[in-house]
Amino acid sequence: MLASGSTSLHKSSMNRNNVVRLITALAWVAIIAIAYATLTKVGFVYAIYFKLAPFLMQPEMGTYAHLEHVVAFAILGTLFSFAYPRRTILVCCIVLGAAAFLEIAQTLTPDRHGTLMDALEKVAGGATGILFARTIQHFCMNKPTTSD
Repeated sequence: MLASGSTSLHKSSMNRNNVVRLITALAWVAIIAIAYATLTKVGFVYAIYFKLAPFLMQPEMGTYAHLEHVVAFAILGTLFSFAYPRRTILVCCIVLGAAAFLEIAQTLTPDRHGTLMDALEKVAGGATGILFARTIQHFCMNKPTTSD
């Protein structure tokens, strides 16, 4: 019976490790995708907007851009927080640093411009995502256990 319980525990641990690996890979893919969308030609961003606008009740481009900044970095912050649950400072440096770096790098592209407002939106979204993930981790990790 001990071997059966041990095997079950081992499989659970392997499944958890696979989920963490998947989340880690998704986090790094997400930051690469955000960097590409931020630094590529502006036509790429408009193409995405025109495809999503019908599903989002036709928001104005400015409204869409603000929403997109916050949501993208909230997802990024959440993914990195789940990928590196014990490294909050590292996660903050990656997510919030990426927001600042990408806005600065955007000023170097010929058809884009980085603004302080965009950077603040991205930082706010990233911080919200990190806080959201940390809250979930706190309540899931600190569940009271009942003993018989």
